[in-house]
Amino acid sequence: MTHSIFKADPNINGMLCGKSPCGCYRLAVNPNAADFAERLHDFLAYETAHGRQVFVDAPGIDIANLPKPPAGLRPNDPRFVVHSTLLSSYENILRDGCLKSAAQLNIPAIGFAPLGEPDNYLDYIMFAAMEGCGAEIVVNSRLRGVVCYDPNAAYVPQARMYFDAHRIIANGLAVRDGVHDLKVRDTLPLEPYLVRTIFAEDVALPPGEPHWTPKNFSAQADAKLWALV
Repeated sequence: MTHSIFKADPNINGMLCGKSPCGCYRLAVNPNAADFAERLHDFLAYETAHGRQVFVDAPGIDIANLPKPPAGLRPNDPRFVVHSTLLSSYENILRDGCLKSAAQLNIPAIGFAPLGEPDNYLDYIMFAAMEGCGAEIVVNSRLRGVVCYDPNAAYVPQARMYFDAHRIIANGLAVRDGVHDLKVRDTLPLEPYLVRTIFAEDVALPPGEPHWTPKNFSAQADAKLWALV
């Protein structure tokens, strides 16, 4: 893959990423989003560093004069980020004392083909924001053996791991690609970055909900973490 696309799209909420009609990887961001400039600059820097030419589709926006984000910790960086995994994988993580990228583990990454993500994404451990269920959607897809984007699909909760984002950034381990809140290359030791892991037995199924889903488990686990910290 030699090219990628950044698109300013006022018709979406926040951001969307995936394979464009031409086959290139594309990041679309609402130009009115507070993090539009940050995502643009991070995407350009990351893609360029990995040898891909970025086509920017942002008519009417003076890209050259958009403020560049500061190095290191930023005012809107999340306090914690999430990496969720299968219970069987969690046992291996504890044994190894670290997280490993898909490339380090030599395992296929679910969703790479449909999303059209660049191959070098396999070299990184991806982290998601707390206020969402993307990490659980990935795990639910692994459980099902196919990509399932439905946040309300039935789900058997696994291990939702919370990490200290500020410490990862301050120690120079964070990589920003414009898509993920942050990611880390190759490996990340659990000590001193892992804050807490929450499992289904740590939280209660919300009243009126017939079963766990990526959405309701994420919300209950996040609330539990804030109560603990």
